[in-house]
Amino acid sequence: MPDITPTLRLQHYDLPAMDKAHHLFTALLGALPLVSRTALPCLLNNLVMNVREHFDQEERFMLATQYAGYDAHRSQHQQLISLLTHYQHQLELGEDLDPLELHMQLCSWQDEHQQSWDDPLAHHLRHATCWKPASEVA
Repeated sequence: MPDITPTLRLQHYDLPAMDKAHHLFTALLGALPLVSRTALPCLLNNLVMNVREHFDQEERFMLATQYAGYDAHRSQHQQLISLLTHYQHQLELGEDLDPLELHMQLCSWQDEHQQSWDDPLAHHLRHATCWKPASEVA
């Protein structure tokens, strides 16, 4: 079987919170090709909860450091959450989803997102000189 996305890798940004979240997401993605169709709704729910928590954290980091790409990056997050909740809705309606197809689509999204959005964010966070106190970031 050819590589789904040859450039997809377990990224390490030397930012513990971001690295931990990405590693967990990658582990959940890795379970998709192995999941039974009856367990798929549970795994998809775990993916949704994971990405919401991770995206909330990333967005707080962006706000706290006045990241210029906040709006566009947040939009990318919202698109994935919308896609995942659409899949949840399909399952609730009794439609059949192919876990391998879902895996390939999410791996492609993750690969593109890491390279285009998370790499620049990580660089910014490692070099940010101004972090607003949590009380200032709503």
